[in-house]
Amino acid sequence: MQELIRDLMVRTNFVPGVRHVIGWRGLKNSSSEVEGWTAKIKGASGVFGIYFDRLEKVDEWVTGRFRLNYFPDPEEELVELFSLQAGIYTQEDNYLGQVRNFLSHPHLCELFNVAEINLAVDKREGALILGLESISRQRVIARDGIFLSQDEGTVELVAPGCYEQDLPSYSTALPFYHVLAASFTFNLEEPPVYLNHISKPGTEVIYDSAGNYWEAPSKDAQREYLYLGYGRADFAGYMKQKLNREKYPEKTLVWQEGDEIPEDYKDALWWNAHKISDYKTLDKQILGIDDRPQLIVLTGFLGSGKTSFLQHFIEYQIQFNRFVAIIQNEIGQVGLDGRLLDHDYSVMAIDEGCVCCSLVGSLKNAIQQILSSFHPDYIVLETTGLANPYNLLEELAEVEDLVRFDSVTTIVDAKNVEKSLAECEVATEQIKAAHLLLLNKKDLLDEVQLQEVKNRLRQINPTAPIITTQQGDMNPALLYTADPQNSKEITGQKGCRGEELKIHPSHEEYGLSTYKISFSQGLDRDRFLETIESLPPNVFRIKGVADFNDTNKPLLFQYVGGRFELSEFNNPNLTDRFLIFIGQDLAKESIESAFSHLMASNR
Repeated sequence: MQELIRDLMVRTNFVPGVRHVIGWRGLKNSSSEVEGWTAKIKGASGVFGIYFDRLEKVDEWVTGRFRLNYFPDPEEELVELFSLQAGIYTQEDNYLGQVRNFLSHPHLCELFNVAEINLAVDKREGALILGLESISRQRVIARDGIFLSQDEGTVELVAPGCYEQDLPSYSTALPFYHVLAASFTFNLEEPPVYLNHISKPGTEVIYDSAGNYWEAPSKDAQREYLYLGYGRADFAGYMKQKLNREKYPEKTLVWQEGDEIPEDYKDALWWNAHKISDYKTLDKQILGIDDRPQLIVLTGFLGSGKTSFLQHFIEYQIQFNRFVAIIQNEIGQVGLDGRLLDHDYSVMAIDEGCVCCSLVGSLKNAIQQILSSFHPDYIVLETTGLANPYNLLEELAEVEDLVRFDSVTTIVDAKNVEKSLAECEVATEQIKAAHLLLLNKKDLLDEVQLQEVKNRLRQINPTAPIITTQQGDMNPALLYTADPQNSKEITGQKGCRGEELKIHPSHEEYGLSTYKISFSQGLDRDRFLETIESLPPNVFRIKGVADFNDTNKPLLFQYVGGRFELSEFNNPNLTDRFLIFIGQDLAKESIESAFSHLMASNR
């Protein structure tokens, strides 16, 4: 049961366009002795947590019962409706950190429980039923009130006989159930054929100052049961056996295939999610675009700011509806979870815009496994702070058929670079291996100190461009452009949907600029490459498409930090021939002059 619900959730999240439409905004494994996941859902400020509780058997049905928690955002108004103790936890500094690993903190599972999710399978009939069980208002009454003694006197926190907790549990859990049910429909490739919504009188908890607890009937709280059936089976019989329907008076809504869908559920996505297709990005194969994702090796010494840079990078790509795979390199190490030994990577989290994995073993095998499940536009291989990137570069030749290697990007801590270089030789190797150097935390140095650090980096790596940043914030379009066909993106204009993008800080702040030259004729390849090699180091990125005299097909040209690549370009829809230059303080007249002599006769 744990594997089934995990596979249905994770498989939906493999496809960015599908998961976005269904409503997933993040999924992270949080396993302990049992399997659990935290999840972000569209429209919810907080985080859901779901984990396996126990198995039950009803006739031929086997039911897995899962507990569902909701951990509200500390600033969310819903916090006030949880218990006092839960509210206090939300204001602690380590609250969100504990939520990410909530199964290691049993008190969180009790304080923030909102519902049960039930998944039952009839293996005989090949059918399943998915249910949500909760109470409309989760109420706890402090019969004697709650008072807090302070120096200035006693403060009444909860008046005698009033609610310490009055949480709308069912309505809080329902959005997660909607997303989960739509995921079932998508993966099963068929809608539900049965719906049953039962409401029974609920109860509330009362306690006194002596610590005694008891339940009492509630005047208006209802115990809610919402179940959807897939396949062919005796769903009604299952519900009757499970809920002891003769025991309580109840309100029941039953729908079966062929009936008119009840008004309250007409807009539910679970009826149509099987019709969703992946539209995460442009159909690159139809357009003749190289579909290999770009591979960026991201390195940098401990505390340099790699995480901050990655956050900005992912946020930028989300604006273009792109997907990023983050591989955290643990080559040569054995993960704490022994299951990592069975694979070259393990999915740790799927968040809006990215998937985060842990790598153990072969880089090529790991990338193959990722590409078999995901469709990333970028793969960022993030090394540990003490890793030597040269050890990874040896493997890059093996993955050329899977990815387009972009660069080694090294983040440097401007404030502590001298200390790092003095204490650890690998810091020097990280700088030496870089195609791009991002000098981070520039705000901590004055201009004289910043220039001294740049000079030091130049001694170690004379060719890599040095870009100064603050908090790892840099416009990725100027460093990494997935597709040179979108020249608007490179020059910071409009995104793929035509809307204005919030791109900050502007590249002018860093002395960066872009320049585009166009070619109306074919070029001599040898003279072209000679010109490229003569470019000054302040030109650190070139991308474009050109015709050459020795081939009948246009070629895609990509250049970074002195290294270049020419590859076949098969998109007949793009007829422009051009190069886009990105650099610091570009001398545009010199570039124009250098390339003007390359014009060859028309073919």
